[in-house]
Amino acid sequence: MTPYCIVLADDHVLVRQGLRRILEGRADLKVIGEANDGLELLNLLMTVSPDMIILDIFMPNLRGLRRFMRSRG
Repeated sequence: MTPYCIVLADDHVLVRQGLRRILEGRADLKVIGEANDGLELLNLLMTVSPDMIILDIFMPNLRGLRRFMRSRG
């Protein structure tokens, strides 16, 4: 079974660590990357193709879901 690939994007490292711990406790989920802000997320998405992104919409540097979606074009 191929795991469901996830990217975590949050400017709080403890939040990302907690989410990673919870998600990786399941065999069907795999965290393939983490981003600290919106620009880092966009750069990461140039190299990985997750099935899902868990996104904090109030991150620094390109915050907000609307701006994120607009930048993905």
